[in-house]
Amino acid sequence: MADTKEARDEAQRRVVEALARHTSYLHRAATAQVNRIHEVIDELGRELTNELHDRLDNLTPAELSAFVQGKYTTDRLKGVRNLINRWAERLGERIDEIAAADFEELAGHEASYARDLLANVLEGEVPAAPTAGAAYAAAASQPVLGEFVEDMLADIPAQTRKRVYSRIREGISGGQTNAEIIRALRGTKDMQFRNGLLQTTRNDAERVVRTARGHISNVSYEETYKALGVEEVVWVSTLDGRTSKICASRDSQRWRVDEQHPRPPAHPNCRSSLAPAFDGEIMGQRPYVRAFKPVGQVPKSKRPDDMVGQVSAKTTYSDWFARQPASFQKEWLGPSRYKLYRDGGYKIDRFVDPKGGQYTLEELRQRDRETFDELFG
Repeated sequence: MADTKEARDEAQRRVVEALARHTSYLHRAATAQVNRIHEVIDELGRELTNELHDRLDNLTPAELSAFVQGKYTTDRLKGVRNLINRWAERLGERIDEIAAADFEELAGHEASYARDLLANVLEGEVPAAPTAGAAYAAAASQPVLGEFVEDMLADIPAQTRKRVYSRIREGISGGQTNAEIIRALRGTKDMQFRNGLLQTTRNDAERVVRTARGHISNVSYEETYKALGVEEVVWVSTLDGRTSKICASRDSQRWRVDEQHPRPPAHPNCRSSLAPAFDGEIMGQRPYVRAFKPVGQVPKSKRPDDMVGQVSAKTTYSDWFARQPASFQKEWLGPSRYKLYRDGGYKIDRFVDPKGGQYTLEELRQRDRETFDELFG
């Protein structure tokens, strides 16, 4: 990259656009991993409830009363306890099997992606990216929202186990039949088993996977930026109605890579990312969606012509938001905050507490290759 403002501006434009596309592809790649874990939860949930039904049917009234009190005084009660405990262990093991391999592969891919991205705009020899193992080790050693990825994963089976015990005790105490207790755990067929207690486990797993992947991606980017000599990074948020208040307030903020600074994810399921900065401001174009749900979930007949588009990449979320219709602003902020925003001159950051489809990783690589070919030739 020639050292002129024009060259830096052009490099920034292409990098920001490529990273914006890549971030949207990552959501689909995460969906593939989430779906595999959901299949495991469904499979093991079916096994647990089938066996629990038989074991609960065999308990006497006295044994049911003892179970409610947390007393496992007979072989049958100990069998129920051991069944639930072993099941939770197996759930944790199966989730770890999927997560460990996918997360390390993702870290390696993201480090290589960041290196290839910069190699397209930097002149001369570009150093190698950190290895998959090194990138993942860096991500695993840094907390995300105060927790380590390993602990977030371990919490899924641990919390599920507690909820299973609690729901069985609640059902027995409330005079429910064993069949009613089982339905409460697994859900009903006509609702595709999404109305049972195990749906909470599915939701937990999706939240952890998407949050952890966002963390791994951004740590891998920053480790690569450091290795390649990037001095400054900039926070890039998604321009749509689903963007959180805190991400909106951080959009376009810049920090040196060698200083402590906020990093995505800022919250569970965060879609923000850190981009390398080459000059004084972000250049180029950024896509936006003026909607509060993914475009694919909005019927075509209800999509206004300007619902999807692009704005200058140096446009901050606050700038973009100020140009949106009052109806959009009111829905995003809520009536009370909207009144403060409109009449009181409050900026977006005043409302922030300071404290679909799916892709495999190989499909993600293909999308990135297509983006590079289009933007960098």
